[in-house]
Amino acid sequence: MKFYIVTPTFNALSWLQRCIRSVADQVAEGVEIHHHVQDGGSTDGTPAWLQTWQEEHQGVQGYIFSFESGKDAGMYDALNRAWEKIPSDADVTAHLNSDEQYLPEALKNVSTEMLAHPDADILACAFIIVDGEGRYICHRRPVSPLSLRSRVVCELNTCACFHRVSVFKEHGIRFDTRYRSIADMVMYRDIIRYGIRVKALPGLLTSTFAVTGSNLAWTEVTEAEMPLLEAETPGWLTRCKKVMNLWSNLGRRVNDWLCDAPQSYALFLKSDAGRTLKNIKHPTAHWGMRSEAIDED
Repeated sequence: MKFYIVTPTFNALSWLQRCIRSVADQVAEGVEIHHHVQDGGSTDGTPAWLQTWQEEHQGVQGYIFSFESGKDAGMYDALNRAWEKIPSDADVTAHLNSDEQYLPEALKNVSTEMLAHPDADILACAFIIVDGEGRYICHRRPVSPLSLRSRVVCELNTCACFHRVSVFKEHGIRFDTRYRSIADMVMYRDIIRYGIRVKALPGLLTSTFAVTGSNLAWTEVTEAEMPLLEAETPGWLTRCKKVMNLWSNLGRRVNDWLCDAPQSYALFLKSDAGRTLKNIKHPTAHWGMRSEAIDED
């Protein structure tokens, strides 16, 4: 199975180097990777490093790396540009931000599940939330999204969603660039309304999501964009947002109760070193903003 992974970036070289390494080591028997980085014209040395990485990895079996650097209109515009370049032979596409990583053998496991669930257009998997130092905060399980709920609640996370390219192309799925922060929520809302089939796999951990302090989802940009989204949503449904959010979180808690708690994870903490294995002392599905002390092997 061939994966086309897209990563938008801008002046985030240290994070990006670790992200790229977490994609490159996914190559396995039956798993080919094409990783494309769409850089917004970084001035921190990113283009030069990407050129060197590309040259060093030419001819690596099962792995293709490409990039483009130039001014864009923001992260979602960058992603739309990257998706215009989907190879004709790709089977699955996914979006991984520069401060996110795949866990070991994530794409191998996704490939297995894609074959096991031929009726699924998108696989929604679980992920681990870490702080800026890679320390565990919590883990997050997916729920099966509902059309009504998804209009006011972001039910899917891009770092742990995998799309069949055939369906992606058929529906011309793209981000709405009117939004700078919540276009992923809008895209998945529309995907669910299209009737595209999403299979939730709460037991499959695939990724890490880093809370860095600069995540767009927790900025004034998000607050400014919510009225635009609410203008497209029935007033009664907007007023039910808290209830819908509680409903979604209850589903996550139930799914977490049904799954084994994660005991460890491995990620890149340095741009020039291998993965660091971290043991989780107190697994929790509660998304608090604290991080705990953890053992390292």
